[in-house]
Amino acid sequence: MKLHGMTAEQYIAWNRDGYLVIEDFLSPAEVDEYNLHMDDAFEQWRANGGGNPEHGQLSHVEQICGIIDYGDPFLDLMEHPRMMAMMRDIFGDRFVMIDNDAMLKPPKREAHTNWHRDTGNKLFVNEREIPFMAKVFYFLSDVEHDGGCLAFLPGSNHLPNERLPKVEKQEDMPGHVRMTVKKGTAVVFNGYTYHSALNNYSDTTRRSLIYNYGASFVRTWPGYEASEALRAKATTNLRKMLLGVTPWVADPKAFETSPAPVATP
Repeated sequence: MKLHGMTAEQYIAWNRDGYLVIEDFLSPAEVDEYNLHMDDAFEQWRANGGGNPEHGQLSHVEQICGIIDYGDPFLDLMEHPRMMAMMRDIFGDRFVMIDNDAMLKPPKREAHTNWHRDTGNKLFVNEREIPFMAKVFYFLSDVEHDGGCLAFLPGSNHLPNERLPKVEKQEDMPGHVRMTVKKGTAVVFNGYTYHSALNNYSDTTRRSLIYNYGASFVRTWPGYEASEALRAKATTNLRKMLLGVTPWVADPKAFETSPAPVATP
């Protein structure tokens, strides 16, 4: 199999563990710029009442559902060329944007969720297993051991539901791995992988941008549909595909014209 963005070792780890950690995916300058844009977005969001779709109402965090509506830098990050190459390794040449968020997890807060899967579906396309969805976290702050980590149960992407452990407290999950990461790290995981947010006992706010991609026939979650303003910006085959303007695109050349991220004020 030809790989577009992953190394052979990364592809093996992805399939084995159900997640992949890419350190220094964003440069320090990019992290600083995205943090500035994120602050501006939250200021605007709060000024407008801080509303989200019904299914986007989470406890113990601040979350902007549909962050790509808050400026071109977030829209460009949706189609980061390096990440698009990795998504080709995961899905093939056709996939869509399901949802996208900015999230602040304040200090001294309990986790907003316990252990779960994002989907109970597995897919096979041309006899190859692909995820129903794959989610990307771009961390814009360092995350310490007690800093509200994203956590995984490695290999759970191969386990049936009846073999998944149940715990009352997130941190009691046996064998879990915490994403104690440096800012600029990207973490990609299969929606079928068992995962949780942990409690933030630290004095630091966890900051992240989240992009969720899915198989080409999956529709964007309600509340995340592309606005007319976004659809007007869909001037490339790649963006048309991701935003669902032109579904079922299968054009390898679309990835060659993917614009580089713009992270300027």
